[in-house]
Amino acid sequence: MRYLAALFFVFCAAYELHAQMPIPQDPHISDTALVHSLIDSSFEYSFSDPDTAIKFAKRAKRLSESLNYSKGIAEAHGELGYSFNRKGEFDRAIDHFDKGIRLLRALRDTMGLIAQLNDLGSTYSSMSEYNTALEHYFESLELCEAIGLERGISSNLGNIGLAYFELDRDEKAMEFYKRALEINQRLENKNSLATNYNNLGLLHGDQGRYEEALDFHFKALVIRQELGYTLSIANSLNNIGRVYMQKGEHDKAMKYLNRALQVNDGKDKDLSSIIHENMTKTYISMGKLDSARVHGEQTLDLSREYGSKLGVKVGYELLTDIYLKLGNYKRAFENQRKLMVVKDSILNAEKSKQISELQTKYETRQKEQEIALLEQEKEQEAMLRNAFLAGLVLIGIIGFLIYNRQRLKIKKNRTELENKRLHEEQLEKDLEFKNRQLTTHSLHLVQKNEAMRELKQEIELLKEESAGEVSRDLQKLQNKVDYSFNLDEDWEEFKLYFEEVHTGFFEALKEQYPDLTSNELRLSALAKLNLSIKETATILGIRPDSVKTARYRLRKKLGMETEEKLTDFMMAVEKEQVG
Repeated sequence: MRYLAALFFVFCAAYELHAQMPIPQDPHISDTALVHSLIDSSFEYSFSDPDTAIKFAKRAKRLSESLNYSKGIAEAHGELGYSFNRKGEFDRAIDHFDKGIRLLRALRDTMGLIAQLNDLGSTYSSMSEYNTALEHYFESLELCEAIGLERGISSNLGNIGLAYFELDRDEKAMEFYKRALEINQRLENKNSLATNYNNLGLLHGDQGRYEEALDFHFKALVIRQELGYTLSIANSLNNIGRVYMQKGEHDKAMKYLNRALQVNDGKDKDLSSIIHENMTKTYISMGKLDSARVHGEQTLDLSREYGSKLGVKVGYELLTDIYLKLGNYKRAFENQRKLMVVKDSILNAEKSKQISELQTKYETRQKEQEIALLEQEKEQEAMLRNAFLAGLVLIGIIGFLIYNRQRLKIKKNRTELENKRLHEEQLEKDLEFKNRQLTTHSLHLVQKNEAMRELKQEIELLKEESAGEVSRDLQKLQNKVDYSFNLDEDWEEFKLYFEEVHTGFFEALKEQYPDLTSNELRLSALAKLNLSIKETATILGIRPDSVKTARYRLRKKLGMETEEKLTDFMMAVEKEQVG
């Protein structure tokens, strides 16, 4: 649901400034007042000109640091976080929000904490990390409820509903949308009310209830036109066009999408890429493939500029589909290949984050154990010291010699234990790294061969509809796809990663069963990784039925019992080899 990306920001008329606002330079103004003046200027520019907003926020931060003014530092971090979020630099935004929130907790500044928790949640939503976003939204909501801040409550309720909607939990989304709508109607909060209507329109559209969706989107549009919030108006026009596209009313869809593009006028690149995406899909439905290609290229270029990997992925998907329909199989294949690279990048980023989180937990646990060990050592040293003092009274020099001997022994044991622990940690890290390489490479093979299989199916369908020179060209392209399934270099690279984790597995297996073929050795390795029949078939480039047959023949060669599992058998081979 990439079209929701533009909804995470609340627009204000102050963002429509047409000239730079000068910074007050009154010689009588206090230093802290100047800090807040800089922060206010950053806020004014944060949506229309994030780079200028960042300059003001950095000046406010430097001045606050020179004054040792913690509240000013915290608020400057919040403005920097919001502006970097607008630029799509999410990691930098999160870093500033984290620093600001830590200071606000220490200052017990509830109002500042509410705002930055909500903005941090919106940043994680922009990164599609909705569960993490919910944690911050709910904490902000609890603080709002504790002090009875109704506008803050309605804002958080709307954001929580939007996160649940992105997680495909429509009932939960509807629950929080209705709670927010009740508050906004009572407070006559027009801007938030428009956002409520917009979100309800998106929810109903996603459920296929197009008339209800249009009713909510038009209500949102009327309020936003009354308020004069340009980008919010563009967002509503885009969503209306999208609903008409879903209904198949293409002329109406293009009417509103063109209006959205004109109103946005390139101000928000992410929204522009979403509008072009919807125009591309509409032109595809209309069969106007050349126009669709132009807007597909715009979707891709704008997503690159904004730094949206998801948008880039969507752009390549659209262009692959368009070029296939145009019969330009070379360009279709090029876009499909680039799409696989983007998908790999997204997958690797997700796995890197998971690994980083696991590493952090592991390091925290290790530090806790080290602290406990140090405390225990301190207790032991205290006991030895007391024993030494008692021994000094009783036997003098003898007690002193015993103490020194014991201390040296403890030091030696501690050094040996530490060296052993460091060695074991390094071995664990090496094995973990090799396992990650093996897993990543296996996933890459599955994704690559699955993509090739899908492309082969598309070519087969096109061959049935083609003849003459086109059919022969398609056959050549199909031969190239078939050849990619049989490349030995993929197997050699997989074998390299596999043997680094399971050293000596192939040697042990061939020693016990020397008549196994190279294909049977491959099948044995994949069975050891506990891959499914479908995944094994994808990697080997054969049909699942062929995998079943190959496994049956392998079991016979290995002399396995009927009820014995092939994976368990391969695990036993490793244990015997290790032993």
